[in-house]
Amino acid sequence: MPTTRLQRTAGVAALLALTAGPAVAQDSGWTFDLTGYLWVNDTGVTADTPFGEASAELSFSDALDALDFAYMGMVEARNGPWGAIGDLLYFKLSAGGPTPNGALFSKVEAKSEITVVSTYLTYRVHEDANVAFDIGAGLRAFWTSVDTKLVGTGGNPTRDFGHDKDWVDPVLAARLSMAFNEKWFGTLTLDAGGTGDTSSWQALATVGYRLNQKWTLQGGYRYLEAEWDTDYGKASLDFSGPIIGATYRF
Repeated sequence: MPTTRLQRTAGVAALLALTAGPAVAQDSGWTFDLTGYLWVNDTGVTADTPFGEASAELSFSDALDALDFAYMGMVEARNGPWGAIGDLLYFKLSAGGPTPNGALFSKVEAKSEITVVSTYLTYRVHEDANVAFDIGAGLRAFWTSVDTKLVGTGGNPTRDFGHDKDWVDPVLAARLSMAFNEKWFGTLTLDAGGTGDTSSWQALATVGYRLNQKWTLQGGYRYLEAEWDTDYGKASLDFSGPIIGATYRF
């Protein structure tokens, strides 16, 4: 199935889930949190080529110019100790870096389009007035297209190397939440998984403030890394930086 069709399928599924959410909440004990956020992230792209390892870095300030489009959102449903979480990331951007062989190439140019959909089923193993601890398992799906270009110099031709791969990693997750008082709280989430020729992990730490029973503001730091096998060796992506968001509960 083409990447665009997979992305459309994931988007339609998410839309149906969000549309059905209010009706389910009214008829059962489920509650729903919808979060939109901005991830002020730096991006790193590394890919093996026949001429050596090529890497490119892109700071957030540079990404504002190189970013074609991005979307980030999360939904969480909870009923008693059980919970379900869905997280969607989409990036389309370009980055640059030094060449692995200065005698043949002047620079590296990398263009990437990445869609990441993570889903988890969680269970709350501990909860008291100040602390809650959840464990979970799920899947993280990647649709990646990374085009690495070695720009030729001195008459040497420019070389292009594609690193396209779609895969799904099973992941294990844990989340610790702590209430500092009635308004302020903190959350730490970790997850990791892989299949052998692919792997991914992420960490998210936030501090939140409850404006009222419906709205919450959060800010913190997020890191996500993925690595996969290619025809030339390995390729990897990493995203890291501050994150801010707003959550609506119903």
